[in-house]
Amino acid sequence: MTILIGKRDRLNMNSYKVTFQPDGIQMTVNAPITLMEAAQRSGIVLNTVCGGVGTCHKCMVKVSGLPEPVRACQHRVDRDMTVTIPESSRFFEQKILQEGISRDEQLDPLLCKHYLKLSPSSLEDLRSDTTRLIDAVEDHVGPGKHTCRDHSGSVSGRTRISWDLLRKLPAIFRNHDYAVTVVCHSGRIFTLEPGDTSDNLFGLAVDVGTTTVVAQLIDLISGKTLAIASQTNPQVSLGDDVIRRIEYTTSQADGLEQLQHRIVECLNHLIAEVCKKSLVNHEQIYEMTAAGNATMQHLLLGIPVEQIAQSPYVAAVSSAVNVPAGSLGINIHPEGNIYVLPSVAAHIGGDTVGVAVTTAMQHSEKINLALDIGTNGEIILGNKDRLVTCSTAAGPAFEGARIGQGMRGAHGAIERVKLDEEVKIAVIGSIQPTGICGSGLIDAVAELLRNGIVDYTGRLLTGDELPDTLNLEIKQRVVENDKGSAFVLVRASQTKHGKDIVLTQRDIREAQLAKAAIRAGITTLMNELEVQLEDIDRLFLAGAFGNYVRPESARRIGLIPNMKLEKIQTVGNAAGTGARLSLQSRKIRQEVESLAQELDYVELAGRTDFQNIFSECMFFPEA
Repeated sequence: MTILIGKRDRLNMNSYKVTFQPDGIQMTVNAPITLMEAAQRSGIVLNTVCGGVGTCHKCMVKVSGLPEPVRACQHRVDRDMTVTIPESSRFFEQKILQEGISRDEQLDPLLCKHYLKLSPSSLEDLRSDTTRLIDAVEDHVGPGKHTCRDHSGSVSGRTRISWDLLRKLPAIFRNHDYAVTVVCHSGRIFTLEPGDTSDNLFGLAVDVGTTTVVAQLIDLISGKTLAIASQTNPQVSLGDDVIRRIEYTTSQADGLEQLQHRIVECLNHLIAEVCKKSLVNHEQIYEMTAAGNATMQHLLLGIPVEQIAQSPYVAAVSSAVNVPAGSLGINIHPEGNIYVLPSVAAHIGGDTVGVAVTTAMQHSEKINLALDIGTNGEIILGNKDRLVTCSTAAGPAFEGARIGQGMRGAHGAIERVKLDEEVKIAVIGSIQPTGICGSGLIDAVAELLRNGIVDYTGRLLTGDELPDTLNLEIKQRVVENDKGSAFVLVRASQTKHGKDIVLTQRDIREAQLAKAAIRAGITTLMNELEVQLEDIDRLFLAGAFGNYVRPESARRIGLIPNMKLEKIQTVGNAAGTGARLSLQSRKIRQEVESLAQELDYVELAGRTDFQNIFSECMFFPEA
């Protein structure tokens, strides 16, 4: 395959041929350009954990003529070259969590359809077309019904008609003998369809995650999920985390537009996929609800985000946003509604509100704790009397970054570790391992602690310090390399790349920093509410990380409190469930907007006690 980029003459404009192996893709690029940029343009996505600033060393490639691998994000194309990309540098599709728990709520969407056979206009009936339509809708629905009501139940005047429909209305009536199906949203008629299509009413609920995007197609007549589709968020090639993406919007003249284009393109791909699976026409999807962190929601809407990363850290908008699909280029009905869930603060977005409403914490008499762990950890604590929330910067360790052989939860990642007479591992995809992901990291550290190989300070013991109870095979896995002490999880002969997979002293320190940030956030909220551990009735673990991590391992390293395991409940993709409930129920939509106002945000940066708590949480619990 040959890809040509740019129209400038090579003799005049420093154009070079780059061949990517083993893909066999050859392209012509115009300098100056990095290998990372060239790979992206050819459709190859590399790991960019650090956002392309050269600190993570996850994008190493081999360039013809050079003795050592180079960083693709830093090395510029300055000649014709062949670039060999190892599997460890590629961004593979990760294990995506699509579903979560739900709540039993009456199906009562803001969308509705009514099939009408109107009487034609005549000399005896000279009402305008709009009056005729509105009268027919309100007569059909009957007094006291909710067609003209918004999600709070209030009435905002008579039924309204969209401007786009107003221009088409005369022709639709007369071309179809006044037999039409009316599509309404919150008392607004936005389209008419010929004949009776009242059985076809569909909506889309989307979890717009930093790393993954999940879309659910819902039949709003039956409430059934018709299809689910998911993929890696294509924005990752421009920055692995929200901070890198915010930086991208400020460093590139069209950075915001690029990021928005990529997420809209992703959504349209998912829409096409769920429509193909369910045989639904995309224009019969009349509403999409979206939940994400505040940065992701801003990027979806094309709203500037630089203020989110600058003190005093504020969002441009925190209330719910309703916008026509056509104005964003999202491929549902162009007059359909895009509903973006409200946020609480710059670092507490609609995804956290979705977790709260899904777990119904605001209705509970008992104190509950909810935890969603990613690069940031979003935490909610409380009950019906008061809910407090915070976001703590756990860093990317649990997503594979800053860990020497860390990776996302993709095929080849070690996701489980057990240490007895030998080391036992489980690998995603049941193939030879290439690295370790977050759940495997927590398992490994917990097992090293349990066996006395790591002490409570996080120090990896060596030699004579190791417990006598360990057998020789386990003791021999504690080694010294050029990076200091390490524990060999998998021998080179058993890995895909032919090198040992090790956990180093530095890796353990990174895990300590990440878990300390999360645990300090939990402790700070407990202090805010003046509750003790025994007061907490249940811990909800949300998101992909919470779903795949072993609670006993998370508890052993001190990431979560020392609670009874039966009190810990994984709730899956609760953010996506919150988006779906907001699509299906006007009551839930009202709850979502009330919750965003009622959640008390605790800014950890402004608390004098947080750093002291963080320092205390650095230590591992003693056995």
